[in-house]
Amino acid sequence: MPRCDTKKNNQKEVTLGNFSQLQGLGKSTEWIFASPDFGHGESMEYLCFFLAIVASWQLCLRYHRAQKLKELSQRSTAEFGELKRQLTKRHVIVTHLADSIPESFDPKFERQKLREISQTAEQSLSSIDPHKPSAEKIREFVSRERELLDVTRELVNSLKTEDELRRAALVTSCIEGLDRANAQIGDHTSIYNTSAIAYQSLKRATFLGQRKSKDAFMILEIEE
Repeated sequence: MPRCDTKKNNQKEVTLGNFSQLQGLGKSTEWIFASPDFGHGESMEYLCFFLAIVASWQLCLRYHRAQKLKELSQRSTAEFGELKRQLTKRHVIVTHLADSIPESFDPKFERQKLREISQTAEQSLSSIDPHKPSAEKIREFVSRERELLDVTRELVNSLKTEDELRRAALVTSCIEGLDRANAQIGDHTSIYNTSAIAYQSLKRATFLGQRKSKDAFMILEIEE
């Protein structure tokens, strides 16, 4: 009987020992299956940092676009101002041409009508502010300027058929001045339109394009 008790006690010790080893093994392997815990506060810090980076990138992008729009606006304004000067120069030349033609040629063209058309075109041009161009005023000017161009071309073509007038120094000088002015106007119109198109494209692509602005530059198409 004493041997049986000893055997039972030994079995209990073995069982308790195995259980303790299993507990130790379970604790030692808990870290393998446990997910990393950064804590709620640390997670919020990472999120705020990420949002701050995104916000900074957006601000930098908007600032860059705003600066580019400002640059294009200044370039368009400068080119439009130069274009106005060249157009005014052409109006003056047209007036000089009308004054240089002898009265004997009057039956073939309306001198006073040409002066009035030139004056009307100049007044329409002067009403346009290069810094805040009005689309309505630009359309009105283009209409007036095209009318002036049509009348001037007819006059020049008629003058070229008259040998006496074609050899007149003042008439010839005015016609040559018109050719140079037309070339300058064509060049500056092309440069202005290129800048205006770039301005409009960039503005439509930004949040600024969602708001209609009165200073949007309009494409000029003077020549038909």
